[in-house]
Amino acid sequence: MGAKIRIFCLLVVFGIALFALKPVGEVRKAELMRNTHVIRLQKLRVSRNKTQKLHRVADLEVTNKVFDDVPVRIYRPRDGNKKIHNSLPAVVYFHGGGWIKRSVDDYDLYTRKIAVNLKLLVVSVEYRLAPQYPYPIPLDDCYKATLYVMNHAAELGIDASKVMLMGDSAGGNLAAVVSHRMKGIEPPLLAQILIYPVTQSLNLQLPSFKLRNASAEWMSRYFLPYFTGSLNASLLFSMVRGAYVSDRVHKQLAKYVDYRKLPASFRKGHVPLPRVKADPSAARALEPFITDPNINPLIREDLSGLPQAMVLTAGQDALRDDGTLYALRLKDAGVPVRHLYYEKGRHGSCCSGNDTEPGSVSFVMDSDIFHFIHSLVSNT
Repeated sequence: MGAKIRIFCLLVVFGIALFALKPVGEVRKAELMRNTHVIRLQKLRVSRNKTQKLHRVADLEVTNKVFDDVPVRIYRPRDGNKKIHNSLPAVVYFHGGGWIKRSVDDYDLYTRKIAVNLKLLVVSVEYRLAPQYPYPIPLDDCYKATLYVMNHAAELGIDASKVMLMGDSAGGNLAAVVSHRMKGIEPPLLAQILIYPVTQSLNLQLPSFKLRNASAEWMSRYFLPYFTGSLNASLLFSMVRGAYVSDRVHKQLAKYVDYRKLPASFRKGHVPLPRVKADPSAARALEPFITDPNINPLIREDLSGLPQAMVLTAGQDALRDDGTLYALRLKDAGVPVRHLYYEKGRHGSCCSGNDTEPGSVSFVMDSDIFHFIHSLVSNT
């Protein structure tokens, strides 16, 4: 009898340990993410009054600076031993990574490629990341860096009338929102280049979300840290089920996220899931974010007056419909839009610094982007 009691107690203790392991693991993972981010920022951050020169090669000079407390990496083309200083077009680049990962280091080869091939200045922004720095901090960092570029264009050797914003995935989302926040600032931005951008969080059951398993959960795991600074299991469950938006909010905003506006080939075989009754606590917690156009540019009522746009979407990407619907709304608002769709493309096809094989989706996407930028700066 005593042996049975000891075994039972051991099982209870073991069960408690197992129960406790998951939260501890999650906390340690979050701490690791935060510490990694801090170390990465420390490596990049330099004194406001000091420039850290990283590379100087025949065709490019790369330096780290801080623009209004936001670390950036600047890629300046060179002509032999001479820096090109005056009246350069510029691209301000916001990297992807779902607002929670990646850095300018991960995009270093790609941003070099842009600067070298197009002979323009690139400012790659090291915005702070969730979960340690949730919304609106990453967005504010991107806006501050962009505003600094515009306000110090002459000092940087930039033609302020030829500044473009560019980003992929979450970076495309940030570029779209910053483009709107820059409205009214003179001179206006020349263009926004949005590569498979995130444009809404209202409906995670669009046809393209069914192209891969558990896409609603995949996106929710990025949205929640960006929104709230944590990955709450209850909120995650509500988002995956579609039980996080009240009927009132859904009726108000559904017209902007209407799958019936998508091309027929995208809608083929799509059967919308029936609406799920919202969990009141989830709706209270998440609706302030779901209804915020500074997170969801697709639901912004007025999109007029924005800079011309290039929107790239990929056929094998859960965000295909986000970008497509946003391009349609921009066109309806009178914004010049070039929307390019790559049927065989996937999320991540673009923005590789490595040499891509001619004819591949990555090669074609890069070529299309570079041609678009070249035509803009040549004609203005």
